[in-house]
Amino acid sequence: MIIEVIAFSALIIASAISVIWYFRGRRKMLKFIKEFTDELERELRPADKEYVLLGYLVGYRAKYKLEDGRNAYILLTTAPRHSFFYYLIARALNREDRVTIMLELTGRNVLRDLHAVKKGESRILNVLLRDLGSRAERLSRTIIKTSKGDYEVFYEEPRDLELINKIIDSRPKPIIKLSAYKSLNAVEVVSRAELGSVNELLGSLKILARNISKSLPSHN
Repeated sequence: MIIEVIAFSALIIASAISVIWYFRGRRKMLKFIKEFTDELERELRPADKEYVLLGYLVGYRAKYKLEDGRNAYILLTTAPRHSFFYYLIARALNREDRVTIMLELTGRNVLRDLHAVKKGESRILNVLLRDLGSRAERLSRTIIKTSKGDYEVFYEEPRDLELINKIIDSRPKPIIKLSAYKSLNAVEVVSRAELGSVNELLGSLKILARNISKSLPSHN
């Protein structure tokens, strides 16, 4: 009888904690998603935008049509802070808020493929290999050491290894993935989603694009 009372009391306490945690976590997550989205729109200034929710408090996919005619593609995913028990599991699995930003280039052509993935990010690496398909076999592959950790790099030109190192080392926090896609004529970055980070991420993409692409000849 005593054990049953203790178990019931523990269940009531756990349920109360879970409810309080849910509403506080929900409020914080909604505030973060709104503020981060505002930051994205402020930095990219889309002329048109389309959002597709991935699920309640999970994140979204977005397509921005920029003022210069380019498309920007955004993927924002959030860790489940609104659920006390899922949050504990997420912490154990090192889940975090993440953002992917892909920018198409206009007036410039990406000359070669270049991809860097932080070591330990097996899911992202597998997605990259799937996207590259047979092209991955034609790329050189190596591990480079940076101040932010080791990265697996797929490249065509050895000089691009120094470029990757320079961009990653210049960031205050680690980049998870940095890519230039010749077939898509686009550059991409994956990073932890933090308020105040969008401008720096776009700066990294600009440096990558400037060094890995070439201006198209003008037709005057």
